[in-house]
Amino acid sequence: MPERKFPKPPDVLPVQLPGRTADDESTSSVLALMRHVKEGLRDGRYTCGDILPSEAELQKLYRATPAEVREAIAHLRRAERLHLHDEYLDTYFLDPGPEADGLMPASELGRRLVQLESHCAEILARLEAVEAQLAQRGRAEA
Repeated sequence: MPERKFPKPPDVLPVQLPGRTADDESTSSVLALMRHVKEGLRDGRYTCGDILPSEAELQKLYRATPAEVREAIAHLRRAERLHLHDEYLDTYFLDPGPEADGLMPASELGRRLVQLESHCAEILARLEAVEAQLAQRGRAEA
């Protein structure tokens, strides 16, 4: 784990959860949120590594209190459906859990590969910019 966590980059988009629906009116916000995450993982709408919306977004979607959202997150973490992201502050990524077969459809794998390549290119560009700044500082100090 890194010593310092960073805010989630704006281009890291969370999954689109449905929020409270008519079917959820007799159910608590906690149970509705947990059901939607579990069903989405089971049905393949969400896959391993997708990011959960922020707690504030979940509160709005599910008309829930901060404590209710944290309770749902805690249940999902215990069920191994969510894991705290090692790099980003207050960010959880989804995981289908230990009973999933681990296979990802080829189309999804291709999409994620393109996304990964894009992130790598962005990181490389940032690294090159930092190296150029350091080189410029070194010349200025010499």
